[in-house]
Amino acid sequence: MTQLNASIRASVLESISQVCAIQPQRLRSEDRLREDLGMDSVTSMELLSTLAERLRLDVEMEEAMAARTVGDVVALAERHLGGPSARPS
Repeated sequence: MTQLNASIRASVLESISQVCAIQPQRLRSEDRLREDLGMDSVTSMELLSTLAERLRLDVEMEEAMAARTVGDVVALAERHLGGPSARPS
């Protein structure tokens, strides 16, 4: 894991933990935002706002709402911030 990747992941986990009131170390990549963490449209908007502020992340609402898991949110942030998920396969 690169330093940028680790930094993005840590920021995303901290943001999700803040919005969901759960400790970041308890979050797993496969945790589903709605089913496992209890997020709804309001908390999803709060997460998007937190990520925009914390990471200066600017994504389309449609793209953000397509994220289903913690790992999806990390990958979304990496794509927009130039981390490993931004590189073509």
